[in-house]
Formats: sequence, structure tokens, C-alpha cells
Amino acid sequence: MQRSFRPHDSSMLPDSNMQPGSLLRRLREDPQDALGRIAGDIGARPATSLGEAQVAAYIDGRMRRAGLRVSADAFRAPSGVAWDGLLIALLGLVAVVLYYWLPLPSLFLAIWNVGLAGVGLLRPTAPLLQRKRPSQNVIATRALNGAPRWRVVLLAPLDAPMAVAAPVRMLTAGTRPLRGRVAACGLIVVLAIGGLFGPLELRRLCWYAQFVPAIYVLLLSVLEALPVYARPTVGAANHAGALAVLLQSADALTALQQTELWAVALGDSEGGAGLADLLQRYPFDRQKTLFVGLESIGGGRLSYVTRMGRLPQRPADPLLLRLVAEADAADPLINAEPRPYTSEPPLLHMLGQKRGRMLTVIGLDSDGHPAARGSLLDLPDQIDPLVLDRAIRLVVGLVKKIDATPDAP
Repeated sequence: MQRSFRPHDSSMLPDSNMQPGSLLRRLREDPQDALGRIAGDIGARPATSLGEAQVAAYIDGRMRRAGLRVSADAFRAPSGVAWDGLLIALLGLVAVVLYYWLPLPSLFLAIWNVGLAGVGLLRPTAPLLQRKRPSQNVIATRALNGAPRWRVVLLAPLDAPMAVAAPVRMLTAGTRPLRGRVAACGLIVVLAIGGLFGPLELRRLCWYAQFVPAIYVLLLSVLEALPVYARPTVGAANHAGALAVLLQSADALTALQQTELWAVALGDSEGGAGLADLLQRYPFDRQKTLFVGLESIGGGRLSYVTRMGRLPQRPADPLLLRLVAEADAADPLINAEPRPYTSEPPLLHMLGQKRGRMLTVIGLDSDGHPAARGSLLDLPDQIDPLVLDRAIRLVVGLVKKIDATPDAP
């Protein structure tokens, strides 16, 4: 694998006064070596797996050697098949089948089913009928002597996705299946009520129509189970490359004057339990805390997301967008592209719902999907080392721009 590494900060340039051991450590711990260790030596690392725990231990050691204060926050994340969806699908089918002969009991069952689906939507990272296994977040901080004006939280995933086709991921990622399930169950209730106040022909028509949302809910439960039985990927770009960028950026950002730096490696990023645990444990100040998500870095076109989602679209923080554009323009070697993102939910989608100040740095293919996401070909030899280099330059430049920015508005 071809190596290409250029220093990102003058403090990282080897000089005549540097001890041989220190120089050897710098050369050994470049982004390519971190990527090789994570995606090559450790390899597949589904959420809550031994591989994810091994990567967490590696990140912990690297961050400590970089001089950051490190802690590991353990939590329990959902694992295996979530039976909530299948239960709701079966109850919905029972309600639909009974409707023609027992319309009122069927309606009450359908309404109760909407309540079950609504509970799932309110608790997206904590299904009721799904086993949980240990996972962890690795939290590394570089604090200031005084009170910081800004807090920058860099985030990257510890886990790697399973080998699942892009259409399946788009339908089942984030809260999309939960919202779809609530909408479909609600439609069954509307059709059931509509058939009660009309002739027999109308009831029969509403009965037939109820099978469409009921079958959709059943199909969702089947699609949600597919990743559990899929093969795990090595995940070089997704997300070993992002972790390598996180490590090197945190190592380079040693001279911040008014910014507290957090470098966080999230467990169970696919399910969102890691980010949910982080936000629950640490009550970040909404105005002074800026989140930068790193994912799918190492392939595709290095990009930063201007807005994400379809309906509704959530824009990135205006300050972060302005500063990242300035950092990009200040270094001709970066050449990142501002792009909207409408594919599967990004790492920080939960922050968008909470109106947090955020920006996503990601590698995107020409069709707008994350590069090599869910592919068995997402291997270390497919990584473009120049993309890692440019991403590190972009992140370091952005944080330094933040550090030079006056007080938060």
C-alpha cells in the first residue's frame, strides 16, 4: 500500500532536536498505520463485538500517548433482532384480518398498535424486545487552564457497518423505519374508522386497503432483521479512516488558546446508542459546543455537508459552514466540496433533531452515497492516503479557525 504523509502542523515536523524514539513514534503512528491497525489487524467490528472493544482499547492508548485525558464510558446497546417490529406487524395483520367481521374490536387493537409503534419512536435506541450487550465510548479531552470560549467535539465511529445493500440501509437506518411503522399503523386506524360509517361496499374497500400498510409494516420488520444475519465488513473507509483522522487531528491540536477539545470514538454508531449515551451523560452548552462528525473517510470525494435529510432538511451550523469554507480556501491541498446529503442518516442525525450545532465531514461517491458503505470491498488497500491527509488538514484548519473566533453569539 502506497504511503503518503505530509505534516499538518509545524510542530509535527521532525527536527534535529527530536529524540530518535519520538521521531520513530511519529513515523509509526501516521494515519495509514492507524488505519492498518484498525481495519487490517482488528478487521470486522460490528457494534457490541469483541472487535469494537479492541478498537476502543487501541484508541484509548493512542489518545493517552498524545497527551489527552481519556476515559471510557460503558453502556449497553441493542444487539440482535428487534422483535418489537415483528410483534407490531403481526398484531396489525390480526387487526386487519378481523376487521371485516369484528370492526370495533379490530379498531381498538389497531389503535393500541399505534401506541406500541409510538413508544418505539420515542425510544429509538432502546427497543423493548431486544437483547442488549456491552459497548463503550472513548472520550479524550484536551482542557484549557481557564474557562473555554468554545468546546469542539470531534466524533468518529468505533464500529463498522454490515454488508447490506444501500436501498436496505436507507429504508432501515436511523428512525426511518420507526416513523414509517407509526404512519402505516395510523393509516390502518384511519381506514378502519372510515369503513365504519358507510355501506358494506365501503367497509369491504377499506378492508382491502388496510392490507397495504399492514404488509408494509411486516416488510419493514423483515428488512430490519437483514443486517443481523449479514456478513460484517472490514470497514476501512467506514470507519477506520475516520478514526485515523480523529487520532491525527487530536494529536496535532495542541496549542489551542480558547477552545476545549473533545475527541470521541462512539460505540454502536449504527444504532445511535453511543451518541445517545454521550448526550445524556454530558450536558453540553448548546451555544458554545460545536460538533464535527467524521465518517466514510478514505474513499470517494472529500465533502462537508451543507444540509442533510429530505423532509425536513436540516442545515449545518452557519458558523461552522463559514469557517470550514475558510479553512478549505486557506489550504489549496484540501480541496473539499460542500454538498447536500440526502442518503442514509449520518452519524450526527440525532443532533439535528435536537438542534445541536454540527457539521459532518464525509467521503461521498458521485451518486451522493457514503463511499464503500456496507461493501465487502471496503478494504485498506482501497484507501486513498491523500484523502486522509486532506481530511486531517481540513479538521485541523477548521478547529484553529474556531479557536480564533470571538465569543459564541
